[in-house]
Amino acid sequence: MIRRLLIPLLGGSLLLVATAGSALAKCEGPNPPAFCSQVVASVDFGSGGQSLRAGIESPLRIWVTRGEVPAEATAVTLVFARIADATVVRAVAHASGEAGLWNATVELPQGGGWTLVAELDNVEGGLQRLSLDTIRVQEPLKPPTQQPPTPAQPTTPAPPAGDRSRSGPARR
Repeated sequence: MIRRLLIPLLGGSLLLVATAGSALAKCEGPNPPAFCSQVVASVDFGSGGQSLRAGIESPLRIWVTRGEVPAEATAVTLVFARIADATVVRAVAHASGEAGLWNATVELPQGGGWTLVAELDNVEGGLQRLSLDTIRVQEPLKPPTQQPPTPAQPTTPAPPAGDRSRSGPARR
């Protein structure tokens, strides 16, 4: 029984290794695909995934690549536009020191659907606009509508009715 499972497993592993090698080298060679010359930007919204909350400043990481390698840019700006009313918020990114990685922070004033565009100034001096995903921003946290109950003031309990303890000498 183990032999029946071992042979397909070994064959599948060899096929996976061969496929991974060709996928990693897709932008190398004499005739690379067209996408290898395109600049791509991707945004990481932090620990919340693609979830931002309105009214809260959120850190963003932006990767700029050409093909499979970091692309050079002189400036990166993210432009958020709210779908419902065309409110626009710009977040200017700063180089991180790592090639192709930029950092920015943004605080969006309202929740709802927002379109996202990355504006890249490339080293040749041209401005390139890349449309990214439409994102859903959560509404701001609302304060509680009720005031929490006020704790009662502690009082000294009254002695029980049958308590005969009095000051003075004790009876025997």
